[in-house]
Amino acid sequence: MNPATKVELKIFKMMNMKKMLGMAILLLVTQLSFAQYFKLTANGFVSNDNKDFAVVDVPNVKQADLYKNVLNAINSLYSNPQKGLSVLEGESITLTAYEEKAIPVRHSSGGFGKTNYKYDLSYTLSFLFKDGKIRVNSPTFELKRWYEGTFRAGRGYGNSGWKTLNLVKGKNDRVAIYDQNGKLILEDATNGLNTHLNAIVKQIIDKSNTISNW
Repeated sequence: MNPATKVELKIFKMMNMKKMLGMAILLLVTQLSFAQYFKLTANGFVSNDNKDFAVVDVPNVKQADLYKNVLNAINSLYSNPQKGLSVLEGESITLTAYEEKAIPVRHSSGGFGKTNYKYDLSYTLSFLFKDGKIRVNSPTFELKRWYEGTFRAGRGYGNSGWKTLNLVKGKNDRVAIYDQNGKLILEDATNGLNTHLNAIVKQIIDKSNTISNW
């Protein structure tokens, strides 16, 4: 992996309401039919051939132009993206973004039946370039939601705070996407993440293909 992809980035709310609406429309249109670059497993996202990256062929386009096209695509799709970007000029781009209530997941919480929750999504995408090729590293992500403390007789109000939906269930986790043996627990979480992040990658790649370096 290129060293530039290892830089820690401050998660930043980059999508304004207009961009979020556009993304929502995009997801509705592409939910049933789009290029699936990655699929979620208990080990994180992997490509269709189980690698930690996917390669997009862009014949007859130089490395420098691919870099500029993808950078311009990101700049056009996100509001004020510079705060979430790390670049190695002409070679790699790492994008970190945050979306509120992006992934709906239905699950139980504390034994009181199932409830619909919407999780905030933080994600990182890294793009590397060669002549005629764009490498997209497997996305990394975090899902979390804010909860308000509830009142219980004799105990008063509980504390409010953030709950993280982990990929694999830990010892103290009430819920997770996969159990400790790699068995899928929350199918709608995997479906939501697969659809959402693949659609974002597709949107960036498609947009980069329509940009002219004049």
